[in-house]
Amino acid sequence: MSTRQLEVLRLYRDLIRYSQTLKYTDVSFYLARIKQEFAKGKHLENEDDIIRQMAKGREFLKNKRLI
Repeated sequence: MSTRQLEVLRLYRDLIRYSQTLKYTDVSFYLARIKQEFAKGKHLENEDDIIRQMAKGREFLKNKRLI
């Protein structure tokens, strides 16, 4: 597995783990949305697009964990 694939997998796992801490959100909706976004991103080939999506996911986690 490449480094990029490992980064994506780590982000996916972190987002899934975050779902276990949700109290006021529909967890099944959250998980479905995460899976949907990663399925769309699976076909990205442009490195800039991949980096942008990864940054978006990391920023989401960073902002949510501060609250």
